[in-house]
Amino acid sequence: MNTYCTQIININATYKCDLSISCGCSSLSTIVTSRIVGGEVAPNYAWGWMVSLQKSGKHLCGASLLTSEYAVTAAHCLDEVMDISVLSILAGTNDLNDTSITTIQQRSIINVTMHPDYDKLSIVNDIAIIKFSPLITSSNSKLAFICLPKQDEDPFETNSSLVAIGWGDLLQGMNNVSNTLQQVTVQVFSSTSFECQQSGMNNSLVHFCAGIRAGGKG
Repeated sequence: MNTYCTQIININATYKCDLSISCGCSSLSTIVTSRIVGGEVAPNYAWGWMVSLQKSGKHLCGASLLTSEYAVTAAHCLDEVMDISVLSILAGTNDLNDTSITTIQQRSIINVTMHPDYDKLSIVNDIAIIKFSPLITSSNSKLAFICLPKQDEDPFETNSSLVAIGWGDLLQGMNNVSNTLQQVTVQVFSSTSFECQQSGMNNSLVHFCAGIRAGGKG
């Protein structure tokens, strides 16, 4: 998660899921209180589908659980990995340094499927599916599966609010990565907006653009 902002904006936004469906529901509702540099610490188990994709035991990228056997991540995280035997996922924790947490589940990656039209130069179709083994124990109430939009559905309505989560950089230009899961609210921009045109994320067929207008970007 690379989100930068120089101005604090106070927000009280509670994100709740639809308990009638089988995805998108963690063990508690989440309150995101501000848009700040690097976000804020996410409550434990608020985003139960978020897992750490690791290489040789070190955090590489975030990934989201789709099922007990599959997760989705960014293709650019894997385009230079030659040997998938060094890959694993760590689920059930927000703190990558605390291995004593009883809800942690670690699984080996056994297959990686990159989008066939992924372009590492333009970062188009930047998505990959990872298969792991053994299965995640889904009866663990601290874990959840992320919802996916329907094929013809556009979930990114202009000016709507989204939450970005991850273990990414805390400060722009500084190699200061958080070991504790962070969360931040961002706004969806129109592909014709100045922010999207400047960033090159201006093709609404393959990109969506979101960030913070008040002194920062996402």
